[in-house]
Amino acid sequence: MEDKTTELIKQFEQENEIYVGVTDKLTFWIIAARIKKTEEKGTHHLHFGRRYISGPTMEGNVLVLPDPENSDAAFVETWDPMSTIDEFVELALFHILSDQEAEAEDAGAGCGTGCS
Repeated sequence: MEDKTTELIKQFEQENEIYVGVTDKLTFWIIAARIKKTEEKGTHHLHFGRRYISGPTMEGNVLVLPDPENSDAAFVETWDPMSTIDEFVELALFHILSDQEAEAEDAGAGCGTGCS
């Protein structure tokens, strides 16, 4: 992984309070993310896990584990083709933010504390 990618990850983590771990092997890549879940003042920020798995021969197919700590459920997304871990990281950071926004929208749609 290039130094600029490592710096991009550090900056991303600081700006978004999302923690990213990268595994770079010869035939596969894994990105594990701990994504901030709540924005309420005065509360501890909860995080949810998400794992993205792909590789140099996967032609842009990415296996996504939406809740790897609690379930073996997974689905496949098709991203742009990637030939390096650096390309995978850049695309994954974009998708991590999208997943965070989707989670926030789903959380807002529930009953919450206002229902009786």
